[in-house]
Amino acid sequence: MPIHSRALQRLVFLATLAIALVACGPSYRTEYSYMPPADSAGKQCLNQCLSMRAMCRNQAENRAANARADCERNAMINYTACMATAKSDIERSKCSSSSYCNQGADTGQCEEEYRLCYENCGGTVSSYQVCEYGC
Repeated sequence: MPIHSRALQRLVFLATLAIALVACGPSYRTEYSYMPPADSAGKQCLNQCLSMRAMCRNQAENRAANARADCERNAMINYTACMATAKSDIERSKCSSSSYCNQGADTGQCEEEYRLCYENCGGTVSSYQVCEYGC
């Protein structure tokens, strides 16, 4: 029976190693290059795309700021409630006023809409992959 146990241990080790190697493979991000339309009407259209993207980004920033404010407000409410219900110094020391409230703006949809608008105005959008690490 010890032979089977060693074989199983070796198999588990090799499977774990294979998963670790795959997980540590290269990581890529998508970048875009833009070629504007040749005509002036298309270029004017691109100005509208830029305005639309700026408004979208602004709205995303506002949503993120509101989410951060809500998070901080909830953290303070929780801290106050914890302090009010704590029955000893040890329990009070476990109350935390800090919270991770770092909601960033999600502008992915803005960029996607901008690329679509850009193409609808007659421009060309090309995507390519850039290796970030593990290359």
